[in-house]
Amino acid sequence: MASTSPSNVVSLDARARARARLTPQESASVLDDCRTLALDRIVQALAGVLDRVEDELFTLAEKAQDRETQNHCLDARVQAREHRPHIEAAFRQQFLAFFNGKVRGESGAARDESPPQALALLDDEELEQAIAVQAMASRLKAACEGELAALSQRFGFLLEKPYLADEGNPVSPEAVSSALKMACDQIESGWKVRHTLLRALETQVTNELGGVYNDLNALFVSRQILPEIRPSIRRNPNSPARPGQAADAAATPAAATGADVYAALAQLLNAAPAQGVSTAGPAPTSPGGTAPAISPATRGFVHSLTGMQQPGPVATMGDLANVIREIRSSPQTAGLGGVDAMTIDLVAMLFDFVFEDRQIPASVKAVLGRLQIPTLKVALLDRAFFSSRAHPARLLLDRLARAAIGMDEASGRGAATLAKLEEVVGRVLGEFDDNIGLFATLAAEMETFLGELDLAEEAIAQRTASVVEQRERLEIARVLAEDEIDRRLAARTWVPSPVRELLENVWARTLASAHVEHGEGSAPWNAMLALVDELLWSAEPKIRPEDRRRLVAGIPALVRGLQDGMKRAGLDEARREAYLGSLVDCHADAVKAGLKGTMLSGQPRADTPVRPRAPVAPSLEREVVPAGDIQVEEIRLRAPRGQPPVRNVYTRTGIWTNVKRYTWVEFHREGAQQPLRARLTWISPAKGVYLFTNSTAGAAISVSPEALAEQMRRGEARIVDDSPLVDRAVDSMLANLRERAA
Repeated sequence: MASTSPSNVVSLDARARARARLTPQESASVLDDCRTLALDRIVQALAGVLDRVEDELFTLAEKAQDRETQNHCLDARVQAREHRPHIEAAFRQQFLAFFNGKVRGESGAARDESPPQALALLDDEELEQAIAVQAMASRLKAACEGELAALSQRFGFLLEKPYLADEGNPVSPEAVSSALKMACDQIESGWKVRHTLLRALETQVTNELGGVYNDLNALFVSRQILPEIRPSIRRNPNSPARPGQAADAAATPAAATGADVYAALAQLLNAAPAQGVSTAGPAPTSPGGTAPAISPATRGFVHSLTGMQQPGPVATMGDLANVIREIRSSPQTAGLGGVDAMTIDLVAMLFDFVFEDRQIPASVKAVLGRLQIPTLKVALLDRAFFSSRAHPARLLLDRLARAAIGMDEASGRGAATLAKLEEVVGRVLGEFDDNIGLFATLAAEMETFLGELDLAEEAIAQRTASVVEQRERLEIARVLAEDEIDRRLAARTWVPSPVRELLENVWARTLASAHVEHGEGSAPWNAMLALVDELLWSAEPKIRPEDRRRLVAGIPALVRGLQDGMKRAGLDEARREAYLGSLVDCHADAVKAGLKGTMLSGQPRADTPVRPRAPVAPSLEREVVPAGDIQVEEIRLRAPRGQPPVRNVYTRTGIWTNVKRYTWVEFHREGAQQPLRARLTWISPAKGVYLFTNSTAGAAISVSPEALAEQMRRGEARIVDDSPLVDRAVDSMLANLRERAA
């Protein structure tokens, strides 16, 4: 087991130096050996799995409760035997393709790399298949997170990607799941039969994959690739949780890290006796760093707690109480040792944080509050609960809280999400005695449920991204049109008000329409710009006779062009006539001023100093745009034409121009009773417009980075911390205890 001493911490600088000493030939050799070993071991494991899967399917058929399921199992059994060579060949081909693609840096099928408009619309069966493969990858990952995390670090070192996510690992659970699905696609029966075979294969592969990862880690160590990795939690600081990816990856098995955080919390508890917390001494550990055996007194106390966790009605927020504190002060705890007393204090502090956490809706706090007794039992039975992010009970709490981040209780989907949380918690209350494996099962079930929510959000993004792109093209065209007009207006010392108003308020829209339909530089675009130049010239004083003759000769064509353009802009006849009437007056003034050699009425003198325009506060423009059954709220930042907007701290520092995909943001909307939380699911390639979606609320928000920065300045938007619940709780507990001990 790796040492936990500080000397084993490998800094990024040290890794960079070590990586620089590795020649390209050595890197290629290690990768080739890894590919060979991984393929041989996994294909060998698959062969053994296929040897056993017939018996597995026969057993499933015998246990089936209905004829249809029984037939699926028996059919899959026959197909697995008949198509075995094709299954093995397809698995090998797909696994190799995935491995080689990841080594080359290809995104492959990673969902966070695919813009919604590039995703094919899934029918029901395809959607079910996608969910099944994603859920399988999550379960495989949960079964061997420690080995996988170390392996991802080593592959990241070799591929020069220090924060390589598990999905980028060439031998990740996603690679195995995709290859297994491709292998099962070789049989000729329908999806139900293929899915039955896939689940049977998964059951067997789960038992083999950890050993494969261990062998690969051993190979890396033998080649001196990060031979000593600190047994601590690995976290990628650059990316929040993505669909199908738990935000709670651990770097080592619980046994290696189980005492670290717990011991730190216990030490701080001992340093704060004045606050009424336990002073029973540090948490003992075995020489290997694992927690000591559970005493009979502890087991008896845990057994007595089981009677307190029976399913019952969900409490309201007003009824919430920290029952752990009541237990701590009860006679039941009199016979417990100091370590158990500290554990009770820590679990009580954990739920203090849960009940005060603003990220969690009140209804979900009530549901999570029912897990106080089961969580206390888990913490007493396994000290690693506080230290290992991969602990099953911790994963379950994290995923329950994660499901609630964007929950809209007023919607049908939000109510269904709450019902799912209540169902899972009800199973814990009804089934948990001391079998912590139940939490692993339910955590995997919740990951599947979260995957379904993720797919629903991507479906919303698919339907709305095309609308946002179209609106963005209109916005780009509008800006270009306004720039062309503003540039021409700025080149003149004075323009009559009716002409300026016509160009800024009407002709800019006409020009933008030409840009969208025909493009910049097209004949219609150039013709409309030429008409702008002609209109501006027509309003200037006509001193020379030839200019006056040209004006008179050109007015009919000018009027026809303006009429057509105003119709394209949607102006009714009355407004068109009003503009043309004003234009007649402008032309008359231009001729008269030219004959007299005087300035036009209102025209400034040449020596009049021009005062620079002061910056003005920008305004937020909101518009609701339909996208099928989804209403997209479009938010833009606007400053008056020709005036620079005031920049705020968020736009100056770029904080809100670099929001990562899948970040949750809470929007406070005027007139709405509750804020809306939505996740960034798409960023437009043209202008970087953000598309936030919420599947449970059936809502979407399109907002420019600058508008988001302004909303942040006003307090109308904030980033939601979607890091794992227990992580945040432990960090808060450590900070509070350090403050008390200071």
